[in-house]
Amino acid sequence: MPRDEPPEHRSWLLQRRHSLSQRQLAQLFAAICIPSLTLTGAFLWWGYWYMLAYALLEMTVVALCLRHHARHAADYDRIIISPNGITIEQRRARCRCHIRVPPLATRLLPPQRDSDPVRLIAAGANVKLGEFLPSAQRYQLARELSAYLDVIGPRHAGGAQR
Repeated sequence: MPRDEPPEHRSWLLQRRHSLSQRQLAQLFAAICIPSLTLTGAFLWWGYWYMLAYALLEMTVVALCLRHHARHAADYDRIIISPNGITIEQRRARCRCHIRVPPLATRLLPPQRDSDPVRLIAAGANVKLGEFLPSAQRYQLARELSAYLDVIGPRHAGGAQR
């Protein structure tokens, strides 16, 4: 197969790196809160009742942080490129978003800085991709998408420049 001929479809699945299950998150919460409650119990014994409010505030903040982590652990970006269109499916927390754009009218903006995501702009849609990837992988994604779009463009636009 010649180098500049793309396969009919190309896809990328970009996922967050996570290694804690729900059970492990609950165990982590217990491991953080048990020493705090023990120390709070000692202060309560000595008559410092206001320490209970600080301990409850601390445990609430830890619980909210772990809940946020658990909700976003399954976030992903799926990019499917074919000659007929680019389909982007994104999941953030419990929200899913599907976007379909034509490949010939799509512009790719690679990251300008290490913290910038890859952007696809087409038909009024401005899509950020790979926000949770390390910067090296975002640059690699931008190179791969650019190379694939450059090959699809001339082949399906009758040699027109993109």
